[in-house]
Amino acid sequence: MGGAGQVVVHGADESLRSLLNDVLGDMGLALRGFDDDGGQPGVVLTLVQRGDSLPRLLERAREEAAPVVVLLPFEDDRLRSLALNLGARGCYALGTPLEELKRVLRDVVEELSRPRGPWGMSDAPAMGARGRHDD
Repeated sequence: MGGAGQVVVHGADESLRSLLNDVLGDMGLALRGFDDDGGQPGVVLTLVQRGDSLPRLLERAREEAAPVVVLLPFEDDRLRSLALNLGARGCYALGTPLEELKRVLRDVVEELSRPRGPWGMSDAPAMGARGRHDD
């Protein structure tokens, strides 16, 4: 399995990895580690603890050449906004309903499967971030 079916996670401990593995498995997605050799992933999840580490973590996550979804330690509008402004495709705050994480991931995976325009961009707007589309 490769591409959109694989999700790489950065910065998660074993407990969070186990939870993510269950959630992703329910969605038909496979979780793998950053250093696993499984080809290019479809999505990268990266846990961000502080705003000042966000640019560095997003840069490292972008090395995977896949859309990045930021996992926030708690709901923080400032950190969410910063992540989206720096190029994250979506954010999920730990401790909020897992259905929100599933929605964000579905939006990103669906965007990957949309037809691309002449500049490699999806013809549809980015989704998966609160306040960026009508629910």
